[in-house]
Amino acid sequence: MTNHTHPKHERPLVAVIGAGVVGLTTALLLQCNHYDVTIISDEFPWEDKPRPDYASPKAGAHWRSMCDEDDERAKVSSEKHGTFQELAKNPESGINIRDAIDYFDFNPTGHEGRDPWWSKVVDDFKKIPSTNAAFPIAYSYKTPVITPNIYLKFLLHQFKQAGGHVQHRKLSHVTEAALWVGTKPRPVKIIVNCTGFQARHLGGVNDLRNFQTRGQTAVVRASWIHETVTWISKSGSIMYVIPRSNGDVVLGGSHEAYQKYPKILTPGSSAAYAASPDLLSKFDIVDQKVGFRPSRIGGVRVEVEHGRTGTGQHVLIAHNYGHGGAGYQSSWGTAQDTLELIQKAEKETVDEQPTEFARL
Repeated sequence: MTNHTHPKHERPLVAVIGAGVVGLTTALLLQCNHYDVTIISDEFPWEDKPRPDYASPKAGAHWRSMCDEDDERAKVSSEKHGTFQELAKNPESGINIRDAIDYFDFNPTGHEGRDPWWSKVVDDFKKIPSTNAAFPIAYSYKTPVITPNIYLKFLLHQFKQAGGHVQHRKLSHVTEAALWVGTKPRPVKIIVNCTGFQARHLGGVNDLRNFQTRGQTAVVRASWIHETVTWISKSGSIMYVIPRSNGDVVLGGSHEAYQKYPKILTPGSSAAYAASPDLLSKFDIVDQKVGFRPSRIGGVRVEVEHGRTGTGQHVLIAHNYGHGGAGYQSSWGTAQDTLELIQKAEKETVDEQPTEFARL
């Protein structure tokens, strides 16, 4: 984690809106870089039954690239791959390094004999013979696998241990975060919007490019499965089997853009069954989940702009949302980008007209 030189008594007050994996990661990084941060959210990792649009607790999750080499997200994702490897050394993080196999029904590189760009990022990459005729190209490697309910609480604990604070409240406008509830003697200088899909409805943002992508997973008990397997189709569908540290295995892959139905459609209807039909006969389903990925037309938004509250107070507003299904793997990368843009904007002369600094 980089360090910024704010003297301790001059730590700028920061309000991070949102407590998904992106918000928690961004808040932790800022808190560790000499900012005084409070997370404001109406959903936190300790909730027993989070809403479907609080997507982070319902994720798989594991690190694998879902973008092309020339995509800016590839750089963001790859640069912070090592962060998850370091975190995996802490047994409380909920991260394990596991063997992974990716199957493709097309050549993801577009060229015979060429390895995918991320082969240089992961450990022990190999091209292997495929055991599935419908997916003739296969790669094996080692990758971080994340148990969300453990990892999210771990991030929150690390954030609090670093001196961060939380507020459980709902905002209707982005600048309401500057109206601090508490005893802080100084005004909030920086607001960081990590609200995911809710940025579509948050006043002052109202990003109509945001949309939801429905996902449905099944959780089964299968402690003998130790590797994560993913099937990727040229059509864009992705099916996966992801083992967790407690012996549970997540079966998933449903990707339904603009679908808002919050209930389980068909028991055991995870797309992973289509790739391996004998799963139903082997496993007992212990849970099923529906979540809505915070997708965005044009991809992730990481920007900083100057704004004012209703009382005329100047605030720096940073945005970090729209990660779709890549929230975990790109969380540290876009958090670092957000930190750097904030640091840059702090050094700029504030004009009367808002100025925007964009990274993604």
